[in-house]
Formats: sequence, structure tokens, C-alpha cells
Amino acid sequence: MILKIDEKYHKKVVDYLSKEPEFNLFIVGDIERFGYDNSFFSVWADIDRSGNIEGVLVKYLDFLTFYSHSKFNVKRFSNFIDKLDYTEISGKTACLEKFENNLNINRKRIVSFCKLLTTKNLENTMRSSNVKKIRFGNIGKVVKLYEVIEEFENTTVENIKNLLKTGRGYYIPCDKQVVAMAKSTLESQKYGLIVGVGTHPNYRNKGYATVCISKLCRELLEEGKIPCLFYDNEEAGKIYRKLGFKEIGKWSIYYA
Repeated sequence: MILKIDEKYHKKVVDYLSKEPEFNLFIVGDIERFGYDNSFFSVWADIDRSGNIEGVLVKYLDFLTFYSHSKFNVKRFSNFIDKLDYTEISGKTACLEKFENNLNINRKRIVSFCKLLTTKNLENTMRSSNVKKIRFGNIGKVVKLYEVIEEFENTTVENIKNLLKTGRGYYIPCDKQVVAMAKSTLESQKYGLIVGVGTHPNYRNKGYATVCISKLCRELLEEGKIPCLFYDNEEAGKIYRKLGFKEIGKWSIYYA
């Protein structure tokens, strides 16, 4: 039976999600931030007769995230999701592909999910003293960098502020503008999700973004946090693998 979860199920839900903690950074992070009692965030779980969880579904605004550790009732979750108003659903590819044909999907995107466990390969890229920390006062310049990177969607100062509330970021300044950056978000005691890695088109192939990632990842690892990231660009993947990131699986986003 799929039930809406409240605080009394918290430990059971967190224990279930901790079986694959990297894949559940989004769900756990959202639960920590929003709890269970509000109008824009909901958590459901399929609970069997013995009280065991067989799948967790989260809705934040019009975005869904799904996770199951092993088996789950595909038909039950498909019928439940079909009744929800959402624009996209994401999750571990091995989970989502099981009910892909049961959902009304217009397109999908599959990305590689990686983590970094050592600073060994970061040493050679820590060569620049020109790496600056992103502060609220220079977020406007970060927003302008988003506008010139074709792969990125435009963002706002408020969006970057919200992202940095659970993370940090570094950038390279040049010619009075931000030309490269790397940020983290959803940081917990154990993990940090690397996001928004990019370089201005006119300043590429200089290793600027690599230096930003190295600075950021080194800090996280020294604090006992494991850096994780998604990518679907093979050129970016080559850089991440060179820095020591190892793929742990695939992540899918289905757009309704």
C-alpha cells in the first residue's frame, strides 16, 4: 500500500534510503530541509504487510524523484504517479526503466553518476592562486556566466543563493567577469553534490574549470565529505575521470 509518510516513519525511510546513499542525495536532502508537513513537498512509500518499504516517491513542487532498493510493485506505482501533476520524474535508471512504458513520457535523459574518494589526482591541478570563493556580492557575475554557456539554462541570483545555502562555490575571475566556476549543493555530513561546472566559451581549454573543481573537491574530502556529480558530456567525463571520479551508475530524467 502506498502511504503518505509523516514524521513517525522518518527513521524507517532514512534507513531504507541509506542502502544506496549517493543515489538518494536529493530525497534525503529535501526531507532534511522541508520535513513532512508542508504544501509543496510530499513523501510516499509503498509499505508491505510486514511493514517493510518497497519504494519511495518524493514530490517537490512539480518534480518527482523515485527510489527502490530492489523489488517494487511497478503497476501500483505507475497508477499512483499517473494521477499526480508533474513535469519530470528522476531516479536511478535501473529503477525508472522498469515502469518507463507505463508512464506518459515525452523524452528522457540518461546521465552518468560518479563519486570521488581520493585527492590523489587533484594535486596536479591545484596550480592557480586566482581561485575565488563565490560570495553573495558576486553572484550577479555568476548568473551572467550561465547566460553565455550554451549547455546551461539561464538562472537567477535568487536561485544561486538558494543553491549555495547547502553548499559552496569557486570561480576564476578574468577581465572583470567570472570565466569559470564549480559549485556544490545538498552538502551533508557525508556527501556533497557538484553542480554548475562551466567555462566561458572564450576562455576554454585553459584548465580553469578543472582548477575550480579541484579546489572544491579537495575541501570536501578534507572535511570527510564525498563529492558526487552527474554528467552526460563525454568531454566533461574525461576530465572527471582524470581527476579520479568513478562511475557508480546511471541516473535518468523523464520529462512528461
